[in-house]
Amino acid sequence: MRTYLLISVFTASLLVVPAQASDINVAGLWLTSDGSAHVDIADCGDGTPCGTVVWIDPVQAGTGTDDNNPDPNLSGQSIVGSKMLWGFKAKKKKWGSGKIYDARDGKTYKSKLKLTQEGLLEVKGCVGPFCKTLKWTRVVAKE
Repeated sequence: MRTYLLISVFTASLLVVPAQASDINVAGLWLTSDGSAHVDIADCGDGTPCGTVVWIDPVQAGTGTDDNNPDPNLSGQSIVGSKMLWGFKAKKKKWGSGKIYDARDGKTYKSKLKLTQEGLLEVKGCVGPFCKTLKWTRVVAKE
């Protein structure tokens, strides 16, 4: 009886194990919802996602430089190559507690990432309880 109880408790505990980072794979090349940039999301080196801008649409991007960045060392540098997403933690079926930088206003927001069943990436930027959700599309390599 005691053995049966221990096995039951152990089995039940397996059902509530939090999602592992590998279960929430958002890695890849993504087109932002407005079509103005490609963001490459890869491992930061600690199993969490980091996003780097690798292309911007020259027509939509204005100068293509990070003119609104409050850091004088980064202001005026190219947006291409800049880090846009970082600091995430795995939470069930999404990434939460991260940060997203918006070069248009030079501000950093709280962020969450979640893959949809349709294969889109929901990117949330939040100020306090108010969030805006954008849907990014995976960029497929042309053969």
